[in-house]
Amino acid sequence: MDQIEQAKASLSGEKITFAAVSAKGELRTSMEKGIAPIMELLTVEPEFLESAGVADRVIGKAAAFLLVKGKITHLYAEVISKHAAEVLKNNHIPFEYKTMVPYIINRAKDGMCPFEASVLEETDIEGAYMKIKMKRAELSGRK
Repeated sequence: MDQIEQAKASLSGEKITFAAVSAKGELRTSMEKGIAPIMELLTVEPEFLESAGVADRVIGKAAAFLLVKGKITHLYAEVISKHAAEVLKNNHIPFEYKTMVPYIINRAKDGMCPFEASVLEETDIEGAYMKIKMKRAELSGRK
């Protein structure tokens, strides 16, 4: 089974929201929502994502930028935003999805995901990464 198929199979777990299979065939899964699993790997184990196959329940533009920064080779998303698809296409990362939506809805279901909104006009990977980190710090300060 190739990387992306293994990651997709792992995503079928009841509460698994994210699965990545490294170039070496190692698997990492998470039950955290949003960009948290990707941010954790980028922070703690960035080399893991390089050439990895990733499967995720929801991918918005912010998550797509993070995956591009991590240098993944393939993505499967159950739900992907049009903005995320554009980022992946522009960075030549093959992807598959179940459903494409205009944008990712926030958890309150009353607007756009704050992370997607924070990078909506961004085209630069490093610029997006800085905006995502700033938005994450801002949101964690609200708790």
